[in-house]
Amino acid sequence: MLKAEQVRRKRLYEDVVEQIESAIASGDLRPGDFLPAERDLCENFGVSRTAIREALFALAQKGLIDLENGRRARVVEPTAEKMIDDLAGPAKFILSRPDRLRQLQEARMLFEGFLARLAAEKATDEQIDAIRTALEANKAKIGDNEGFVETNIAFHLEIAKVAGNVFLDSLHTAVQSWLEEHRRVAIRSNGAAERAFARHQQVFDGIAAHDPDAAEAAMRAHLQESINAYWAVRNEA
Repeated sequence: MLKAEQVRRKRLYEDVVEQIESAIASGDLRPGDFLPAERDLCENFGVSRTAIREALFALAQKGLIDLENGRRARVVEPTAEKMIDDLAGPAKFILSRPDRLRQLQEARMLFEGFLARLAAEKATDEQIDAIRTALEANKAKIGDNEGFVETNIAFHLEIAKVAGNVFLDSLHTAVQSWLEEHRRVAIRSNGAAERAFARHQQVFDGIAAHDPDAAEAAMRAHLQESINAYWAVRNEA
């Protein structure tokens, strides 16, 4: 039998948040529009200034409004980047567990394999030139672990950009951020930079030749080697 529990009364500021969110969703409030001054909001909603300030803070946390000192709150366009940023804290906690980290590493291999395939199918001459430039910068940093890691990220990012999808770009950036420790550990494996660059070259060759199977296979092989290097170094430590 279902046990009924006392329902928490909605706080005043939550009602304000819901009404403003509804106005944004319906288009009554559009990106760039300024909300009324706090005093006017208090009168409109019949609540205290404290409730209004709590509501504005909650809306800002959701990425729906921008708050700047000395200026009325302004409606902004929600972004994929904001959505991904909100996951950063929980992601770090989850990835502290080795089994979850392995799952993300495997998911990244599938995800970036797809991006490499997509790049091989869609990349324009200009995009291929951008990937080539990133590849050359990566080669120049072999022997400089920190520089190699940075140019490694840039190379993968240029491939992700080919999709032209803001959600894929943001997800790619998030995964790179969540796996920051992975990269800095894996690069310490003997010959890691040389192996990674050789795979980067294979990935690029597949993209430049518009060969999706070759590009995807090279990317997945590269990331599997990176996973192996990470756990080898970590287990030794």
